[in-house]
Amino acid sequence: MKVAIIGAGAMGKWFANFAKENLGEVTVADINAARSKKVAKEVGVKAEETCEDAVEQADVAIIAVPIEKTPEVVKSMARAMHAGSLLMDVASVKSDVVHAMNELDVDLELVSIHPLFGPGSTILEGKGFVAVPVKPGKRYAQFKNRLTKLGASITEMEAEEHDRVMAISQCLTHFVLLSYLSALRSMKETKLAEKLSTPMFSTLLELAKAALAGNPDLYGEIQGMNRSAKLARGIFMESCRSLDVAFAANDVKAIRKIFKEAMIMWGQTEAQSAYKRLYEHFEGGKK
Repeated sequence: MKVAIIGAGAMGKWFANFAKENLGEVTVADINAARSKKVAKEVGVKAEETCEDAVEQADVAIIAVPIEKTPEVVKSMARAMHAGSLLMDVASVKSDVVHAMNELDVDLELVSIHPLFGPGSTILEGKGFVAVPVKPGKRYAQFKNRLTKLGASITEMEAEEHDRVMAISQCLTHFVLLSYLSALRSMKETKLAEKLSTPMFSTLLELAKAALAGNPDLYGEIQGMNRSAKLARGIFMESCRSLDVAFAANDVKAIRKIFKEAMIMWGQTEAQSAYKRLYEHFEGGKK
């Protein structure tokens, strides 16, 4: 199987490695030819001068470019691919790219996928993918089967549902961590707090620091292009305001209500298990 990776950023490089090890012959291309050559050399695969050259003979093309550029790149690559091949993208927001795929009049398999992890991942076992099958066929079935055999899970859904769910698991999570980092930066005693660290502070701070290893432009794209993100942020900020009012008034009933309603979602057993895992992580890091 011939695979073309379009985009030589962090996720493009990850997919080039993955495809080399699991799918077949790999070619990398990027609008920046020097970057694609550099990544191809590091991975040990071929680089093409143009993206069109890369996809022309490919059986599978995976588009790994900025979210905003993905729909137009999908359209241009579709025109260069041969009949029966599979065209996929890995954008974190799906509505616009799936709309672009639905508008294509081509003899191609079309699937929009979203790996629910970043380029730091070293194994696929236990990892998740979302797939929006626009026009699936045998090549997508082969790709899906390969992921499954490697221990990954694939959840298929519509583009709009994907974006609503990602507004919670991605947009809201990033927003909380970035807000936390911004607040810590404004507090004079943050460094001392690290020395007097509690398990919950240590764990949250570690997550916030990990966010700094990501791409700030990507975080911005996800927030700006997911139409459900603004609602998620608004709900979170309203929750913060309500909780602030409750604390200011020493309103224990309001806080108990939060506990009660959250327990309905997860239950006491899961809460205790999470607490146990928190201390296992905290104490493990102290050894």
